[in-house]
Amino acid sequence: MVLSPQPATTQLLDEADHISPQLWVDYNPSWRLGDKVDLYGDLGVRSELESGGWWRFILRPSVRYQAGEHVRLSGGLGGFYTVNQVIANRLEVRPWQGVSASWPRGRVPFEHFLRLEERFDFNLRNGSSLNSVRARYRLRPSYDWHRAGPGRYWRLMASGEVFYHIVGEPAQFDEEVRLTVSLERGVRVRLRVRLDATWQKEGRAFREGTIDDLLLRVRVFTAW
Repeated sequence: MVLSPQPATTQLLDEADHISPQLWVDYNPSWRLGDKVDLYGDLGVRSELESGGWWRFILRPSVRYQAGEHVRLSGGLGGFYTVNQVIANRLEVRPWQGVSASWPRGRVPFEHFLRLEERFDFNLRNGSSLNSVRARYRLRPSYDWHRAGPGRYWRLMASGEVFYHIVGEPAQFDEEVRLTVSLERGVRVRLRVRLDATWQKEGRAFREGTIDDLLLRVRVFTAW
């Protein structure tokens, strides 16, 4: 096993049931490169708010192509650097490819997002790695109200996402199910702010059983 806890922390890490409160903050810029192509991504930090927790730093450039009126193809490369207190620090490199579609499109439109991820998770102490492939599917309805001008609105969203491990050995973070409620404010045409509240079920390579994550995420979006 690559992820080996220190002996003094073994009892803590072997607990089968665990609640992990977390805070995520990220900035999400995007640039229009043409009629059908966008360059976008996210830059952020995540933290487990408890003793023995971790810090995670994210950089994920991506590109999106409008393949049809309601269909978009996307892909990118994620970099995840995790500073751990009880095990070796980790670096995960994650290429991914995805397709999204909006259907049905009414007063409450639904977005479907399916993606495939290749995960290369490196132990920065000894250079070994955990490699795997997984699929993700997210369904997200949304509702807009109080439109007060171009780009100014309130939006309520709810999403459910499932993760399916295809092959390989899971990395430090092994999400299984994620449920999110979001409130978004469009400030102006090129600026919006979102607050996410998420419950997530996951397993981790250095724990037995599963973990309940409670996430608060603050996101800022700009468009250029």
